[in-house]
Amino acid sequence: MLRPEPTPRGLLRQGARAALVALALWALPVRAEDRSLTDLTIPQLQRLATALATAGQDAAALRVTEVLLLRTPDDPLGHYVVGLVMLRAGQTQVARIASRRSFAAAGTERQHYEAARLAAKVAVADHRWINAQYWARQTIQYAPDTRYRDLAVQDFKQLRAISPLDWGLRLGLRPSNNANGGADERLNIIDGYDAVGYLSDDAMALPGLVGTASFDIGYRLGRTPDSETRIGLSTYVRAVELEGHPVALPPPGSPPGSEPTEISNADYSAAALGISLTHNRALGGYGLGAKLSVGQVWQGGDAAYHYAGLDLNGARRLGTGPTAPRLSFGISAEARARDDAARTDVRRTLSLGYAQPVNSGRITAGVTLSALHSGLDNARYWSVSGTVQYEPDLRLGPLAVSVGAGLSRTVYPDYTVLIFHPDGGRQDNTVFAELGLWAPALSYAGFAPELKLQTVVTDSNISRFESNEIAVAVGLRSTF
Repeated sequence: MLRPEPTPRGLLRQGARAALVALALWALPVRAEDRSLTDLTIPQLQRLATALATAGQDAAALRVTEVLLLRTPDDPLGHYVVGLVMLRAGQTQVARIASRRSFAAAGTERQHYEAARLAAKVAVADHRWINAQYWARQTIQYAPDTRYRDLAVQDFKQLRAISPLDWGLRLGLRPSNNANGGADERLNIIDGYDAVGYLSDDAMALPGLVGTASFDIGYRLGRTPDSETRIGLSTYVRAVELEGHPVALPPPGSPPGSEPTEISNADYSAAALGISLTHNRALGGYGLGAKLSVGQVWQGGDAAYHYAGLDLNGARRLGTGPTAPRLSFGISAEARARDDAARTDVRRTLSLGYAQPVNSGRITAGVTLSALHSGLDNARYWSVSGTVQYEPDLRLGPLAVSVGAGLSRTVYPDYTVLIFHPDGGRQDNTVFAELGLWAPALSYAGFAPELKLQTVVTDSNISRFESNEIAVAVGLRSTF
C-alpha cells in the first residue's frame, strides 16, 4: 500500500524521531528498565514507541509499548505499534488482533485510517482477501483528506487487481403500485376482435413491496500479463410482500359456498443459482472475454428451468486520454430446459454499448436485440430495446443526480388467446424513465445511499399486458 510523499514538515518530524531514537538508545542501553520508562508521561511513551518502531528498533519499541498499554490498555497507538512490529516478525495472528484493537480504540480519522491500513496489510499477508478489501474500504471511509482518499482508492483498486478472490453484493427495496406485474383494467380486450373477457383478481395490478438481493463471488484460477481465468458463483433472490393481504374471489362457475383465497406472496417470488467459468484476454487494443455458465431458476417457489449458456464479449477505447469513449459489444446464447414441461427454449442476445465521459458528466447508452425460440407458441418472441443514462457533475446540495430512460418493443408472433390470434401476434411496447439521487458525502466504506424514482409504462394490443408502474427504489452504490 502507498503512503503520501513526505512534506518539509514531515521531514522535520522524521528528524525529531531520529533524535528520540538516539535518546532512547542512550537511556535504554541493552534492556529497558521499567524504572526508566515509568518516569515518562503517556505522550512521551507514545512518541518514543513511534520513533523506535520507525527506526526498526522493534524489540525496544515493544518494551516501551508494553509499559504504555499497562497504563492505558485502550491506547490506539500502542496497539498499532504492536501490530506493526508483529507483522514485520511474521506473527500475523497477533498483528491482526492488535490492528483491530487499534481501529476500535481510534479517536480520530487519521488513527482510524492508519489502523485500517495496517489491518489490510495483515489480511494481505494472510491471504484473507475479503478481509483485505473490507479494511481497504475502511481506509477510504476514514481518509483524513482528499489526498489520502485518492491514495486509498488506488490501494483498493490495486488490491482488487492482485486478489484472486472478488465479490459483490447488491440489495434493493422498492415500494410499487404494481408489485405483481398485473394489468390496469379488469376488461381483457384483444385488438381486432370483439372478444372481451374479465381478468381475475390476482391478474390485476397489486401494490406492495419488492425486495431483491444478489451475491456474486469469484476466484482466479490463473493469470498471465494478458489474460485471466476465473470461476464464479452467483445467487439472486426476489421477494414480494403484497399490501393488505389481497384475496381472489372464486371464478365464475365455482361450486356454491366457495370462499375467497388469499393471493400468495410466494407466487411472485423468484430465485436463481449459477456457476460460471470466465476467461478474459487483452488482444491488441481490445479486451475480449468468454463465459460459460450453468444454473437453476425458480419461480413462484417451484423449479422453472435449468440453463446452460455461452457469452462472448469485448470492449475497446476509441482513442486515448481520460475522456476517450468506450465501445462494448456482446453476443450470447442460452438453452433453458423447462422443469414443468418436456421442452427446451433457446434465447439469443446481441448487445452494443457506448460510454462517453464529457465535461459536464458521463453518458452511457446501449442497444440490445434478443429472441427466444421455443416449442410453445406463446413463449416465442423477439425484442429490441435501447437505454440511455446521463450522470452530470451537478450537485443539489449534498446530492448527486442521474437520469435514465429507455424503450423496448417485444413481439410474440404466434401468440394466441383461446382461438384468437391478433394480427401480427402480441405486441408490447414499454417506456421507462428513472431519476436517481445519491449522497457521496454520506458514504461509508465507499458505499453511498441511493434513491431512485422509477416509472414503467407498457402498452399492448392485448390489454391483459398493459400496465403502469411507479416505484421508489432504495439501495447502495459505490462511490468509485
